[in-house]
Amino acid sequence: MVQCRDEKFHVTILNEGSSPGPISLAENEYKCLFCKKTGEYPALVAHVQTHERSAVKHKGYKMYKCHLGCIESGHYHCFCCFHIIIRKNLFINHVQKCASAKVQMTSTEPSRVETCPIKPTNFPTSHSISTVSATCDLISKPITNLGLPPALTSPPVASTSGSSIISSKRIRLVDHGASEMEHFSSTPNSMTGSKTAVLHPTDVMPSDIQNIVSANTTESISTSNKKILKCRPKRTMCCFCNKILNKKNIKTHIQRRHSLSSLDININHHRPSTGIGRKNGNVTVGGPVTGPIAMESVIRDVFRHCIRFPVPISASVVADELVDTASDKRCITVLAKWSQCDLERGVKLRFSQRWTLLCKHDTIELVLPSGTSSHIEKELLSCQSPSGTLQAVIREEAGHQYLEVWGQNGLEKSLDLIALNKHGKVYEDAQFACLAWSPCEKKLLYVAEKKRVEPSAQSSIVSASEDGGLVLLEEQDKNVYVEDWGEGLVGKSCPVLCVADLNKAAVIVYAGVPPNISPGQALWGPNGRGIIFVGQWNEPFRLGLKFCSNRRSALFYLDMKGNCECLSPEGVSVSSPRMSPDSCWIVYLQGQVFGPHHQCLSMMLYDIKNRSTSVLVDVVRRAEKGQFAGIYESLHSQCWSADSERIFFSSACENNKAVFSVDRTTGRLTQVCGLDVLRLDDFGSVQLLTIQKDLMVMSCSSPNQPPCLRVGFLSTVDQAEDMQLCNLGGADVYEEFCWQPMLITPTSQEENHQFSGLNFGAILLKPYSPPERRKTPLVVNIHGGPHAHFAADWNATAAALTKLGFAVLMVNYRGSTGFGQDSIESLLGNVGSQDVKDVQRAVLCALQNETTLDPDRVAVMGGSHGGFLACHLVGQYPDFYRACAARNPVINAATLLGTSDIIDWRYSSVGLQYAFDRLPTSQSLASMLEKSPIIHAAQIRAPVLLMLGGRDRRVSPHQGLELYRALKSRNTPVRLLWYSDEGHSLSKVNTQSDCFLNIVLWFKEHLN
Repeated sequence: MVQCRDEKFHVTILNEGSSPGPISLAENEYKCLFCKKTGEYPALVAHVQTHERSAVKHKGYKMYKCHLGCIESGHYHCFCCFHIIIRKNLFINHVQKCASAKVQMTSTEPSRVETCPIKPTNFPTSHSISTVSATCDLISKPITNLGLPPALTSPPVASTSGSSIISSKRIRLVDHGASEMEHFSSTPNSMTGSKTAVLHPTDVMPSDIQNIVSANTTESISTSNKKILKCRPKRTMCCFCNKILNKKNIKTHIQRRHSLSSLDININHHRPSTGIGRKNGNVTVGGPVTGPIAMESVIRDVFRHCIRFPVPISASVVADELVDTASDKRCITVLAKWSQCDLERGVKLRFSQRWTLLCKHDTIELVLPSGTSSHIEKELLSCQSPSGTLQAVIREEAGHQYLEVWGQNGLEKSLDLIALNKHGKVYEDAQFACLAWSPCEKKLLYVAEKKRVEPSAQSSIVSASEDGGLVLLEEQDKNVYVEDWGEGLVGKSCPVLCVADLNKAAVIVYAGVPPNISPGQALWGPNGRGIIFVGQWNEPFRLGLKFCSNRRSALFYLDMKGNCECLSPEGVSVSSPRMSPDSCWIVYLQGQVFGPHHQCLSMMLYDIKNRSTSVLVDVVRRAEKGQFAGIYESLHSQCWSADSERIFFSSACENNKAVFSVDRTTGRLTQVCGLDVLRLDDFGSVQLLTIQKDLMVMSCSSPNQPPCLRVGFLSTVDQAEDMQLCNLGGADVYEEFCWQPMLITPTSQEENHQFSGLNFGAILLKPYSPPERRKTPLVVNIHGGPHAHFAADWNATAAALTKLGFAVLMVNYRGSTGFGQDSIESLLGNVGSQDVKDVQRAVLCALQNETTLDPDRVAVMGGSHGGFLACHLVGQYPDFYRACAARNPVINAATLLGTSDIIDWRYSSVGLQYAFDRLPTSQSLASMLEKSPIIHAAQIRAPVLLMLGGRDRRVSPHQGLELYRALKSRNTPVRLLWYSDEGHSLSKVNTQSDCFLNIVLWFKEHLN
C-alpha cells in the first residue's frame, strides 16, 4: 500500500491519489489507520477500503473520517487548521472556506504574557498510532497526567521580578454531539491551591497544548509583562452556520435563524442528532437530551418531518389540446391529487397540482412548472367527464351533501342531495363507491345508502315509494338491529344505485337489484344503456368487507327496464370491473370465497359481444425470484391502453411493488418498471396512478425517499425500450439512511412440508453512522393482515424510527402477499407458529449479517395480526426481546370469535372450514386458544405497551385488556393507551402522532 502524506498533518489526512493500508503492530497483527480495528492483513485491507466512501477530497488532499477516539463520535480533521468537525456536509463547507481564506480558524482567547520561544510539538501529525491514542487519553485527566515535563506539572514559581501566570483561555471544538463545559482558568491563587485542574475532551486543542508548554517552560518573566486577566463571557460556535456567539445567546440565535434545522436542539444546546433536514444524518439513540420535555419535542419533530411529505392518491389527464397540426405538437394538462398530514391541526389535508406537458409525437419535450397547489376542501368524490370539459364533485358541508358540476365558467350545476330526499348518505369508500359520467355527459352514476324513514307518532307505517327508495318501518321496528359491513363501513348497510339527471335536476334510485344483493363499484354499460356493477351477497348475514377479497359476489348487468343479469360464475368473489375504451371488453378480478381473507386474484376477460368469459391472468401459486408473483390489489379506474389491447396494473412482487402490463390477445405479461431505460431501479416501489390517452402516471418511492411522480407515453409492445419517463413533482428529498431487501429461506426444522421450498422476505432500514462505541438497537416491525405486505416504499413511521437512531426490520413472513398463493395458504392452520418462527428467523439473519446491530437491544412492534405476533414473540422468546408495542392485537382467538366482524377468519386461521351455519365446538375453541398469545402470558418479561381503539369492530379492544390484566397480575411492566373514538387502524393524525411518541419513549426507556 502506498501512503503519501504530509508530516505536518493529522494521520487521517493523506495526499490525494494515495492508497491507505493497515499498520503493522506485530507479526500477523495489523491495525486500521483510521480507527481502532485490528486483525489479520487481508481482513484489514478490505476494512480500510470501507473508509473510502466517507473521505473528503480537497486541493490535493484526502481527509478520512477519524475514529481514533479523539472524541466519542467519528469526525474529520481540517488540513488548514486544528478544527474537528463531525458532520460531513459542514466539514466540506468549513474546508472550502478555510482553504480559501488561507488562515486558521482560531479560538477566541485573551492576550497572553510573553514567553520564551520554544519549538512546539506537532500534534498529532507524524505520530504513531500509539501516540494518537495517548493524545486521546487526555480526556478527563488532570494536568499532572498529561505526560508533560515536570516543569509543567508543578505549580509555577514566581521569579524575583514577578510571578508566572497561565492565562485563561476559552477552547472550543466544532462538535455537534458534545456539550460546552467550563474550561480551566489559572490565577495566582488557584495555581497554588490543592485542587487539580481537569480537562474535558472538548477543552483540548493542539494549539492549547503548545500554549501550555510555551507558558510553563518560561523560567523568568519580566514584571512589566505581568497582566491580570479577566474572564470573558463563554463563547461557542453555532453548529449550523459556524458563527461564534456568546453561549447564553446560542438558543435564541438557533430559534431565529435555524428554525427548521433546530428541531432536535434541546434547551441546553445539546444535539442528539446531526439534523433531520435533507441529507442531514440521523438522530442518535441515547443522546445527551436532558429531561422528558426535550426528548418528547425531539420525537415529535422527527415524526412531523417524516409524516409531512405528501402522498399522491390519484392522477388524471384533464386537457389535451393540439397546438400545431403540422408538427403534431400537443399541450396536455395532468392533474394530481395528494394527501398530506397536518399535525398542528390533527387532520389530513388534500390538495391538487397541475402540470402542463408540451409533447410531440408521443414524446414529452417540456414539463412546465406546476405553480401553487390548490387546497381541496370537503370533497368526497370527483370525476372528469369523457370530453374533459366538465368536473363532477360530491361535497359534504354542514351536514348536507352536494353534487356539483364545474365547467370552464365556474359552477354550472349544484344539487342538494339531502334536500332531494331520495336516499341516505353517499358512499365514498373503496368497496362500494363510484362516480361515473354517462357517455352523453348528461347523467351521473353513484352509490348511496337506501333511504330509511323513522316512524312518527302520527304514522306507524310508511309505504315505500315507487322507485324502491324507502324502507318500510313500523313503530315496533325502531329498535331492530340493522347490520352493516363491519370495520370501516359502519352505518353502511343497504346501498342503492342512484342516477342524477342534470337536465332535470332530479335523482332516480334504480330498482331491479335483487334484495339479497348489495350493489357497488358501478359503471355505465356500452352506450349508456345499462349499468354494470359488483353485487355483494348480504344473506344470511353480512361479514366485514374491508381488506377482505374473499366475500361472495358477482358481476351484474342492470338495464334501464330493471332487468338484472349475472355475468360472472357462481360461488366466487368479484371486484374492479373496468371497461375498455372501445366498449367491447370488461376485465375484472376474481377470487375464491372464504379461506384467506386476502389472496392472489385472477384477471378475467369478459367479451361483451359474444357474452363469454376467459382467464387473462391466472393465480400464481409460486413465482421464480424477481418474477411476476400474482395480482393482489384492485385495478385502477383507468387501466386500459388507448387501443384496448393492453391492461396495466400494480402488484406486490416479493419486497417490492411493480407495474405490469398484460396483452389482451396473447396474455403476455411485461414488468414495465423493470426496464433499465426507465431508470426506476432506484425506487423500491412503483404504483400506477392512471393511464389516459396512452399517458401513464406513476408514483415512485423508497424507504428513504418520499413519493414523487413519473410520467411517460406508452410504447408499443415491441418497442418498450423507446419509452421515456419525466419527473413531474413530489418531494425531492433523499433521507440519509440506508435500506436493503432480504430474501430468507426457512431452516429444515421450520419448513412447512405441505408447502416446502417457500421463501419469505424482509426489509432492513438502518442509520448510516451508528453512535460510536455502541451498536444500533433493532426494532422489529410486523405487518397485520396477516395477508398483507411491506413494500419497499415510503413509510413515515419506519423512516422516523431510523432517523431517531433505531434500525428497523420489516418482515414479510410466509402468508404475506407478493410471494404467490402457496405462501398465503401455507399459513392456514399455522398461525402462532410458522409466522412467529419466520419473524424470529429474519431477526437472527439480520443480526448475523449486520454486526452493527445490538442483539441485546431488540424490540418488537406490530398492529392487528402484527400485534398478535409481537405478543407471541415476547412470550415464546422471553429472554430475547427487551420491549414490545402492540396496536389492537389479537390476544385470545377463542374469545374473539363472538366479537369480530370477520368470524370466518377465526376458523380459517386455525385450519378449519367455515360456513355461515357453523357453531363453535370445544375442539375448535381449544384450537384457537392454543394458537393465541395469551397462553404465553406467564412467560412474558419484556415491558408491553398496548394501544387500543375503543370502536374497533375487527379486533375488540377487550382483547388487549385481557393481556393487560394478565400482565398486571404478574407484575410485568405494562402500559395501556385507550383511544375511545378510534377504530382498528388507529388512523387519525393525532392518534398516529401520540402512538409514535409513546412507542419511542417506551423503547428508549427499556432499551437503554
